Amino acid sequence: MPALQITTREDDDGVVLVLDGEIDMASEEQFHRVVRDTLDSVSTRRVVLDCTRLRFVDSSGLRVLIQSHRSARERGVALFIASVTERLTQILRVTGIDTRITIFPTVEAALAAPLETPSAN
Repeated sequence: MPALQITTREDDDGVVLVLDGEIDMASEEQFHRVVRDTLDSVSTRRVVLDCTRLRFVDSSGLRVLIQSHRSARERGVALFIASVTERLTQILRVTGIDTRITIFPTVEAALAAPLETPSAN
């Protein structure tokens, strides 16, 4: 089984990428490619990363997460993170990523949130 499995689910309010596994050096390119392809192929203003089953993220995964956020912002798309574990919440807080990418407690909350023009953080 690969270190990361990504399932794409389209919703009326955006696209949800369900992340299952780990984002690390071995899977960072796969993650970045899926986000990039999603941004290139869909006409949505919102992409939600469902982290319910994301078990681990290393520094390379965090870097790609920031790159994905920038790519989304450049296209006028809001990239949100949802359903993070307590451990991932701490990592995002310590690294300051939570000040750049909005985190929601659930996917449903991220899909229902009002869209604003993504900031230039």
